[in-house]
Amino acid sequence: MSGCGCKICKAGLGDLVNELILDGNSPKSVLTELENQGLIVSKKLLKKHLAAFEIDYPSEQFFEEFEDCEPVTIELNDIDFSEYNFDINQPESVIAYLQKLNLKVYLNQMRITLQAQQDVIDGKALNVPTEVLRNLAIAYGILDKSTAMGIRVNQSEAIKTVESMGFTIADKNYLLPPNVPNKTDTETD
Repeated sequence: MSGCGCKICKAGLGDLVNELILDGNSPKSVLTELENQGLIVSKKLLKKHLAAFEIDYPSEQFFEEFEDCEPVTIELNDIDFSEYNFDINQPESVIAYLQKLNLKVYLNQMRITLQAQQDVIDGKALNVPTEVLRNLAIAYGILDKSTAMGIRVNQSEAIKTVESMGFTIADKNYLLPPNVPNKTDTETD
């Protein structure tokens, strides 16, 4: 007898279960298939079986979100941008609009995170849910990429460090100054 020795393997359905999961079927559909084959098992047993074969148990939330979805078809050339507050012919206008949207997403996620923390403080929850913190990190990553905030902060800190050494920064208005000569470039003149 091959398999891990669980009820699924003893029924000769171990390979089928593994194949179904690896092909992207939801745990719920696999349990239904097992039931159709005359074998009723729990999610816990399915998890143990998959773990024995080093197969990750898929998140059922992922499958639940997409069970009743219809495919979306959009002709990209037909998108109407008139409802948005930017000039499609001005890249800076589009970028500024997207930065504002990403800031709004981040601030909304921050509100959710702060509420989750308050729930812990008030004794309504034991911990801040991991997904709340993960979503905050993702929202920050999106905001950082769209605004270059991390670069700006690092540049600001670098300016402070250089100025604390007694040097003067001539023009702090540049985010990333174009073509700043290196000290070695000026020394060779």
